Amino acid sequence: MEISVSKKENLLGAILLVAGCCIGAGMIGLPVLSAAAGFLPSCAAMVFSYGFTTVTGLLLLEAALWFDKQVNLFSIAQFALGRVGKVLTGGLFLFLFYCIFVAYMDGGGQLFAEVLSRVFGVPVSRELGILACAGVVGAITYAGTRVVDNVNRGLMLGLVASYVCLVILGLPHGNLTNLTHTNWKSSLATIPLLLVCFGYQNLVPSLVHYLNRNVRALRLAIMVGNCLPLMCYFVWNFVILGLLPAGTAGSGEMVAQMLETTTQVSSVVFFVKAFSLFALVTSFLAIGISFIDFLKDGFPGKSRLVYLGLVIVPPMVFSLFYPNIFLKALGLAGGFADVLLFGILPPVVVWIGRYVKKAQSSYQVPGGKLLLAGVFLLSLGFLILR
Repeated sequence: MEISVSKKENLLGAILLVAGCCIGAGMIGLPVLSAAAGFLPSCAAMVFSYGFTTVTGLLLLEAALWFDKQVNLFSIAQFALGRVGKVLTGGLFLFLFYCIFVAYMDGGGQLFAEVLSRVFGVPVSRELGILACAGVVGAITYAGTRVVDNVNRGLMLGLVASYVCLVILGLPHGNLTNLTHTNWKSSLATIPLLLVCFGYQNLVPSLVHYLNRNVRALRLAIMVGNCLPLMCYFVWNFVILGLLPAGTAGSGEMVAQMLETTTQVSSVVFFVKAFSLFALVTSFLAIGISFIDFLKDGFPGKSRLVYLGLVIVPPMVFSLFYPNIFLKALGLAGGFADVLLFGILPPVVVWIGRYVKKAQSSYQVPGGKLLLAGVFLLSLGFLILR
């Protein structure tokens, strides 16, 4: 099926939506884990994670095309697994959201504390930073989608600018010998975080409606949109690991902390912190809006303030009592909730829909039962090894 000129803008928008879902706060923790593995092993883990998440996204595409109307992941799960499947999917979504929010609150608290310390010239505690982060994100989110959209556009400009400056300034200071370290076993530890970094699959059912069920455009949006973050992560990995001594094992939760103790290039550290702050806040705002919509759909009739409290307060309290939980929370999100939702669920749903319920789709992922069994067993392995 050819893509008409009038639809190319929609295709570009879909590609950027997929890429935008992936590029975010997960990048901040990535070098902390990939430094222990080394450049080549961590890049190999990235390629593997790209392939895995692309296949599971295509499986969800096949499932979404069974329906004539616009559906969501809950409807797909209910069709294949019944009401129990829908309830379990909802529970996993809540768990995934809260794990990510705990990570963002902890990381945002560290960054806000540092910003406030510099602004006021006095030390600001991590706890006050978390409260400030919750207050700022909560106020913008409460203002509604239009305000979030306008604020997010400005923050995205800052995100892109800080990333470009970081790459330009960091490349000349990198040392190629720092990239020679290899520890293939440690690369396994990067996969749970990478599954979060390549997380876009919940967007697939919406893309089916957005691209008017054009299979060729949908496949391109998934494969190209997921490839853009891969290239972005390669460059990020190359620059940051080039600045870190070979085999550095980070004990901190943020990449900026590692760079502060290993490099004297203050401008690079500044732009890493700027990028980290922009990445955290943009991700937080985007997921915050979607989380409120999720709660409205599941628990209708409450005020927006109640929904906002459910989104902000639990992760804020958790991060206050459990310091430096950024990587642990992201790892739990990727190694458990994300694997169950976007690793186990897609092959199970497609197997039942395709071979038990005989559902008809205008697209079928190649590989048959062997591919579905392979994706299922890999996901099972992630759960066992996490």
